[in-house]
Amino acid sequence: MPAEILYLRREEVADLLPALDEQLDLVEETYVAVGSGRVELPPKPGIHPRPDSFIHAMPAYLRDDDVAALKWVAGYPANKEQGLPYITGLIVLNDAGTGLPTAIMDGAEITAARTAAASGVCIRRFAPAGWERAAILGAGEQGRFHARVLRSLNPQAAISAWDPHPERIATLGDGIEGAADARSAVEGAEIVITAGPIVEAPDSVLGTDWLGERSLGLPIDFDFYFNADAVAAADLFLVDDVAQFEYYRSLGHFRSWPEPEGTVGAALAGESSPARVVCCNLGIGALDAAFAARVLAAAQERGAGTELSL
Repeated sequence: MPAEILYLRREEVADLLPALDEQLDLVEETYVAVGSGRVELPPKPGIHPRPDSFIHAMPAYLRDDDVAALKWVAGYPANKEQGLPYITGLIVLNDAGTGLPTAIMDGAEITAARTAAASGVCIRRFAPAGWERAAILGAGEQGRFHARVLRSLNPQAAISAWDPHPERIATLGDGIEGAADARSAVEGAEIVITAGPIVEAPDSVLGTDWLGERSLGLPIDFDFYFNADAVAAADLFLVDDVAQFEYYRSLGHFRSWPEPEGTVGAALAGESSPARVVCCNLGIGALDAAFAARVLAAAQERGAGTELSL
């Protein structure tokens, strides 16, 4: 048995991630592989030790690249009151041929990066042609990562944002306009990204009348902001994994939401351009595995990380 595995801290993972355009391409490739059945991806099991909290296991096997990985991730909204991060986690990679662990790395950076990159893929494919205005509700870590993706895809776009803590808007970057309330931020936006906390009993205020005739909704916070009427009004409603969506529905999320029409991966190859689209990317372990494999390969090439004895 190998005596050591490679450990990578968050700062190292951030430095080793591929460039943003490569991240979007990696997400798209992985989504297509999932959609064509080339990924083993069981619905993520979870435990919920505190109200509105979760700790999830997210295993995945990428057959094309022979990558086996597991993310063990926690989300605790109340952590901010203790000066702790909302999302924490670790990713373990195993040798797919022997099952032996090869690396363990911080999972928070990859979670933030791949979630925003997944939204970026949806923007590239489903956003209204020539979009000029976007809105972000929630100025936490996901808000920051999504602002970076929006700027990359359209440097001239007008971006408005709202957060219950207005001082956090400045952390999203230069040129982002703070709004007086959530509805004001969304008004006129062709892309709406909601990045609030995931809670058990949300007050889902974002309805059909908040959205324009041409829009892309990206509720990465599940049903925290988007209500069922807003989703039902979409011409196309997609999720990243249907089985996982139904699992969360069984836990009480997405009450009265319509059935998704399919997965993002399967829809990427289509040619239609619906006026109103909602993509609810719940977060799949396949993306974590793909990003972690790229990070590990870069670490091995550069000699980064710390060898740990088993």
